[in-house]
Amino acid sequence: MTYQTTVIKLEGYGPWTLSLGSDREYSLQILQAKIYADLQESFSCKNGLVFSNRFDEFIAITNRIDVHEHVRIYDDLSRKYDKIKLSMTMGIDETPLKSNKKARLVKNKKEYMIIPFLYANKEDTSTQAKKKIGLQAETPNHDVKILHIDINNSTAITKNLSSYEITNLILKLYSTISDIFMEEESLSFYLGGDNFMVVAKKNMTTEKVKEMVDSLTKSTKIKLNCGIGNGDTGRKAAELATKSLDVIREFRKKDTIVNVYESF
Repeated sequence: MTYQTTVIKLEGYGPWTLSLGSDREYSLQILQAKIYADLQESFSCKNGLVFSNRFDEFIAITNRIDVHEHVRIYDDLSRKYDKIKLSMTMGIDETPLKSNKKARLVKNKKEYMIIPFLYANKEDTSTQAKKKIGLQAETPNHDVKILHIDINNSTAITKNLSSYEITNLILKLYSTISDIFMEEESLSFYLGGDNFMVVAKKNMTTEKVKEMVDSLTKSTKIKLNCGIGNGDTGRKAAELATKSLDVIREFRKKDTIVNVYESF
């Protein structure tokens, strides 16, 4: 059971933004949103899933998306955003965190690469990139586990708070979720609203997830629901995680309290 993650980064982004002058922030926010939208569309069409990491960097769950498809996506985006240098690096390992570390190290430490990929720049063409990566085009078929977490009855919790206070509360919760799941070699992302997704290691049991969710509730005083999904791709696992969350809501309508549910 292994994970494949791809790190997509805007290279030399800081120095380039300075060249735009002081009245640049609005245009940078528009640009970042457009790049994220294009990445999500490109990878989700191949059943991957992209998360924004730091606006100038994105993390994609790319199980079953081969290297040559990455090159095609890279070439398309490089033509569209020809003033910005993009890089894509791929890492494969048994947990989401380890695979992400390998993707980050791939640029400078080739021995960490399982499937070699490119540190792409303007001089990299699709042909040159394929020469770098050799003939291996298919990635192993492995499962993905994703958790979809939201706040139970968030309206009641936030009804007396300003919009900014709600954001402050959510970000504190996100930090706590990220910390506790990172200890389990898993990656957590804030989706907006009161929703979070965790790319979890595959051997994390339902009982372990419930233990962690209960611990989060105890430490934050915020009741959480968690849907667990298992699929052969990031997009499928996320779909089943959201379906599990919907099942929890249906249980509550029937006065059955379940805070963690898993779908396969």
